[in-house]
Amino acid sequence: MRDAADPRRLFIAAALPRDAAEHLARLIAELRGAAPELRWTAPDNIHLTLRFLGDVPRAATRAVEGAMDAAAGAGAPFTLRLGGLGTFGGRRPRVLQLGADAPELRRLAERLDAALAAEAGFGPREGPFRPHVTLARVPRRAQGGAAAPLREMIAGAPPPGVECAVGRLDLVHSTPAPNGPAYRVIASARLGAGSTLDAPNAPG
Repeated sequence: MRDAADPRRLFIAAALPRDAAEHLARLIAELRGAAPELRWTAPDNIHLTLRFLGDVPRAATRAVEGAMDAAAGAGAPFTLRLGGLGTFGGRRPRVLQLGADAPELRRLAERLDAALAAEAGFGPREGPFRPHVTLARVPRRAQGGAAAPLREMIAGAPPPGVECAVGRLDLVHSTPAPNGPAYRVIASARLGAGSTLDAPNAPG
């Protein structure tokens, strides 16, 4: 039996419906030929993080689930638009990402932050909320020379134009692996219902 204090690396994601995840997987397949040196997100790992929690003791998981219930139960499902390729990192880009925004998404993130503070004792998030889907990460050795090629890729890429319904929050356990992290959903909360459910499958 595992110790209740044994921490797990967790984050909370807005669940993307399968058709949106499949569309993004096709976009990644189209882009990766132009930059095979990037670490492209595996199709099963496509997600939209609402709050990264870091290493959380197992004993604290129920409180996190309670915060998810509160944040989800106080809202309703909404439509999110994904669009606009960009990078994080300035002149030494670290991430190729797809923007994601909606007023409802930001309100959901604010409710989640407040609930995590009240019910699970988490402090404020580090930095501003910048909703996005990570498509690829730039290896450190390539960051210095990646800015110009990525600008060309972004300029030449067709606008993704993906709209998807968001109706669920997922609590995701991230486990390091040689070929990239493995993600497993350990609980979910439906917007408008707030009931946390066991969820054995990965996001997407």
